[in-house]
Amino acid sequence: MKVISFRAGSIITDMDVTFRTVPSDTTISKAILNGNTTLNITSVEVNPPNPTTTTTTSPTTTTTTTTTTTSPTTITTSPTTTTTSPTTTTTTTPPTTNTTTTSPTTTTTTTSPTTNRTTTSPTTTTTTTSPTTNTTTTSPTTTTTTTTTRPTTTTTKPTTTQTTTTTTTTTTPTTTTTTTTTLPPRPPPSVAIQIVIIVIFVPQLENPQSPEFQELATQVESQFDIVYKNKYGDLFIRTIVIRFIAVTKTRAEQNVQAEVEIVFSEKSTEPIPSSTSIVETLKEAATNPNSGLNITVDANTISVIKSLQIIPLTILTNGTFAAALSITTSPEFKNRATMIKTGLEPFFFADYPASFSIITINKFSDASVKTRSVPSIRNSMDLTFAANAALPNSTQIVNTIVRAARSNSLPFQIFTNEIVINGTAFSSAEVSSKISVLTALLLVAVSLLVSWFD
Repeated sequence: MKVISFRAGSIITDMDVTFRTVPSDTTISKAILNGNTTLNITSVEVNPPNPTTTTTTSPTTTTTTTTTTTSPTTITTSPTTTTTSPTTTTTTTPPTTNTTTTSPTTTTTTTSPTTNRTTTSPTTTTTTTSPTTNTTTTSPTTTTTTTTTRPTTTTTKPTTTQTTTTTTTTTTPTTTTTTTTTLPPRPPPSVAIQIVIIVIFVPQLENPQSPEFQELATQVESQFDIVYKNKYGDLFIRTIVIRFIAVTKTRAEQNVQAEVEIVFSEKSTEPIPSSTSIVETLKEAATNPNSGLNITVDANTISVIKSLQIIPLTILTNGTFAAALSITTSPEFKNRATMIKTGLEPFFFADYPASFSIITINKFSDASVKTRSVPSIRNSMDLTFAANAALPNSTQIVNTIVRAARSNSLPFQIFTNEIVINGTAFSSAEVSSKISVLTALLLVAVSLLVSWFD
């Protein structure tokens, strides 16, 4: 029971009586009148009870849906939006004068941060996170008289999206088959000689792996290198001992006969020294005490046993002749010689890989005539082939020259109307005519054979 107020007129007391189960108005009035002990209660008026509304806020359930899609290299995270509808509290009071105390309604919304963590393997991966929208809606609360609403707390658990993308790349091995055609080694421009060295022969000198062979070979090579380098300069490359054999000097002793290869530069434009020059150079050193040759040799035994094969060739090319081109030591001569050599050698090496060695330039001269109204120069050179190799014939050489002239890859122009090989002049037209006649004869012979067998 709670006294609310007092009013004038004897004393009118207003009060609220609270029951677990509400009795009838008559029962309440009798109970108050019968309870009169110290107060003079004359009348009791029972007003209808005021309704009491208790508002219970159901727990708010937040469902977060996160969609993770893997696409190329873009990470897009949409914001997390939490919308809380307002809580409206309405208090309605009956016509009587009442005092209404309304406890404040406190709504606390705690939104934990949305953490998006993307772990990406070294491959290129794109993670797209769909927007996460959290909506909390609280129905309006209507309270009459005294309403105590417990604070409504909405807690949204953090949404953690962890995407681990593992990309496995399988590379199918590519098998590349390369067919390599190995060309024979280019024959070096070299000359082989033999000479008797005045030392006692021992059987170990027949074995190139023996210390005795290697010691004597090193001595011979170093001594000959000095002699030929002094004579030919950069044209000479090195000396190589091929073998040692025994030669009889007396019944009691044997000396050593050496076979030696003298190697010259394949890059040089100068002609390879003749066999006579190579022999005479070593003889002079053997007989001259001041030559620096520190081994004793029999000069009368020096001879060439293998020499290069040379085919002289002269062609006409475009260009204006100058006096400096007649001097083999001039820069003009060397530059033009290098141009002709490097231009033609690839064609000869392609056509005769097992036998062709180098081209060397002998001289340049004025052609004295204009070919196709263009000044021309006569270029004289040597085609050098390995010793004991099969040589190409004149027709083959002309065909090589014509192929080079038609290649359009040369820095100079070749006039094929005059090609001189070993002193004999040829032209591309004559060679083509000869080939055509030979072809015709072969066709006639074949047709006769076919008709005879029929």
